[in-house]
Amino acid sequence: MICPKTQNLDVIVNISDTESWDQHVQKLNKFLEPYNDSIQAQKNDVCRPGRYYEQPDNGVLNYPKRACQFNRTQLGNCSGIGDPTHYGYSTGQPCVFIKMNRVINFYAGANQSMNVTCVGKRDEDAENLGHFVMFPANGNIDLMYFPYYGKKFHVNYTQPLVAVKFLNVTPNVEVNVECRINAANIATDDERDKFAGRVAFKLRINKT
Repeated sequence: MICPKTQNLDVIVNISDTESWDQHVQKLNKFLEPYNDSIQAQKNDVCRPGRYYEQPDNGVLNYPKRACQFNRTQLGNCSGIGDPTHYGYSTGQPCVFIKMNRVINFYAGANQSMNVTCVGKRDEDAENLGHFVMFPANGNIDLMYFPYYGKKFHVNYTQPLVAVKFLNVTPNVEVNVECRINAANIATDDERDKFAGRVAFKLRINKT
């Protein structure tokens, strides 16, 4: 099967230079709008956690497929709701959001959980990365957001997110970070495709 992938990105925060990160904050505001609790309540279902939300046709076209709510408030201190720190950019504690590419009929595995983990790629990176927190807790991606039936049928589907808030990255140092999505059906150790199920990025917090 085709494994979910993520894209490369670099996160550079110049705390004292608002213009250096304001555009990115505006993009995050727009990106997270569909996850507003009010919109999710209007369009999507409250689902039972821990189980796949399967919607077979059973001989009759089941259209459109329903989607489970992923509420913006699940992102905690990275939700951007009433946040004077602008997703942590103004304080040097940035939030990074991770999502899977949409893969039709993807299953994590038989009753298997999924989560995201992040590490510094080398020993010095791990030391400089410092502490971080994840939302939802432990980087959990619930099974209820799968399977995905495709854009044509799953019209209101919003991909689950994991937000990582870095709390005390060593300033003025480039830190190499790798985050992985862990699930039985995602081969993150496939050297033929080094970005299958994982994303690598550079994180730098500039302080004068």
